[in-house]
Amino acid sequence: MLEDEFLGPDIVTESSVDHECGQVIAELLRNPLLTQDADSDLFRLATLYDDELVRWFREMTGWRLEVHPADGVCRLYKRRRVPPCDRVPLLVRQQRAGRRPASPLVLTLLCLVCEQLWRNPETSFNDLQRDIAQTCATEADEGRLPQFQPVAQAGEEHARANTHRVALVDAVRLLLKWHVIKVDRPVDIAEQDDRADLLISARRERLIALQACPSPTLLNIDLTKPETHIELLCSDQADLPEHVSMREHERRRRHLSLRAVLDDPGVPIDSSHDVGRYLTSPAGRRRATTAAAAAGLVCVIRRDWWTVADPEGGTTECEFPRVRTQEQQAALVLLFELAHRQDPAAPVSVELAAALLRKHLEQAPWWARRYRGQRGPGRLAEIACQQLADAGVLEPPTPEMNSWQPTSAIHLWSIRIINPQQQHSSSVLDESDLIEDKELL
Repeated sequence: MLEDEFLGPDIVTESSVDHECGQVIAELLRNPLLTQDADSDLFRLATLYDDELVRWFREMTGWRLEVHPADGVCRLYKRRRVPPCDRVPLLVRQQRAGRRPASPLVLTLLCLVCEQLWRNPETSFNDLQRDIAQTCATEADEGRLPQFQPVAQAGEEHARANTHRVALVDAVRLLLKWHVIKVDRPVDIAEQDDRADLLISARRERLIALQACPSPTLLNIDLTKPETHIELLCSDQADLPEHVSMREHERRRRHLSLRAVLDDPGVPIDSSHDVGRYLTSPAGRRRATTAAAAAGLVCVIRRDWWTVADPEGGTTECEFPRVRTQEQQAALVLLFELAHRQDPAAPVSVELAAALLRKHLEQAPWWARRYRGQRGPGRLAEIACQQLADAGVLEPPTPEMNSWQPTSAIHLWSIRIINPQQQHSSSVLDESDLIEDKELL
């Protein structure tokens, strides 16, 4: 990295808010729906600093915050006109290690579950399953809803029915995680036994708090033209007309910029866009770093890129570059290989990433043994690429381009892979380890 291209790490220790208030800000950035059931201590702080929190989010980001002490819920409407489509809710299953993103089917069923619970806040799992199946049956032929058949008919395979039933269980899991519903028995029972039933009770005030935009019933929406829905649902975030005052345009630039800093692991600095122009100005940079410090974030700033990190992990579940699993190790190995290419900024296909990781799998036969089959390197490469995308090092593929695009963050990391053969012969290595030294330049 050339020294004149690097502005140095901007670490702001002074915050514009109280430390306890900053704890609530960090939690709301991580979980926009904070309930008293989830964390009574943080919810108490949210009610204590409610006026200051509402004002902070309104001035810094333009996001609306509502605190309802009687209902035990605090809701940050963290809306963005172009939402990060790769950040879907994570599912955690007790009987399996690790987390995985919810599938499109699970997210669709989640919306249908909320619709049914709004009509009938107390129901059983089997009644909910039957009602959703009937709803999908009337809409699936026109392509508005997916096929949903959680019960196998005579002569049909049970695999598809099991997949659909588990997807419905996962939708219920998400509502349980958000403390929107309660069940009388462990939800795992409904996944393990297709004849089991659960009693589900929903809190309507929390169901309505899940909506981040006005109800479609209040807007003039044409269901036959889905391409127009985003414009109508996000009309309050549309570009300002030219006749609006300069003060309004400046407020919009500030909101867009601080949303990116507080919500993204990396922010490109492009002078042709409002965010880039705002963050390169002295006042904008000072306000952005101060807002980040309020949430416990640290900004490392280059002339063309901002890397936003969370040392305490209060606002995100991303642990990069901490190495706990072989998949996280693979992400660092892949980053090392990509940064040492002749053109580090060139697009990366999954096939190329798999070839780069295959080389290390061959050199270290004790490492990542479960990825040594014919398709193993490809699966490991996809996971590693997603880990780097979560950290802002790669941009996810688009429908137009089926490859990952490195960002300027690829130049910020220095990684050294230690060859175990160079270690002392008496040293003991865990068979799952591939050792890396990593640091942020």
